[in-house]
Amino acid sequence: MSIQKIAKLAGVSVATVSRVINNSDSVKEINRDKVLKAIEASNYQPNLLARQLRTARSSMVLVLVSDISNPFCAEIVKGIEEQAEQNGYRILLCNSGADINRSRSSLQLLAGKMVEGVITMDAFTRLPELTQLIGDMPWVQCAEYADAGDISCVGINDTDAARQLVAHLADGGRRHIALINHDLSYKYAQLRQQGYQQEL
Repeated sequence: MSIQKIAKLAGVSVATVSRVINNSDSVKEINRDKVLKAIEASNYQPNLLARQLRTARSSMVLVLVSDISNPFCAEIVKGIEEQAEQNGYRILLCNSGADINRSRSSLQLLAGKMVEGVITMDAFTRLPELTQLIGDMPWVQCAEYADAGDISCVGINDTDAARQLVAHLADGGRRHIALINHDLSYKYAQLRQQGYQQEL
């Protein structure tokens, strides 16, 4: 059903329907109720692509992960999605497989304004390549970071976290403490190994 049919069903102008859909405060409550009832009765779904063209905003964030089957990545993506939704955004998840060509293909969505920003979870060794592809578009790197600090990032102090875990196990009387780690091309894996070795 079109916005014009909603307006006819509600007995209001198309502009009023548009203002209700866009949560404008300038609509009388009686008219808002008429429009909402007409939308519910007709099971109307707004055309998101048309809205994106009109507002020049997609309300989408690209989340680029190297391996979605990794439980760590999956948990991070859940948190990203939850926060995005609370702030009126949706995520578009792309699994790059740590392949720069797949990343390049996904990042065309950013250049084409289909998404408003990107969150990546790649190894810090790939950040220079990603920097060239992403340029000055909105970007946050998750878990990994570059020493130069040129890229916004979110993570934890992996060295301290590893030290605290080893100390906790040692305080509990454990004397044979192993480390199961990730690929050392990831900075967090290197830092966790350092913290583990330091605390031992």
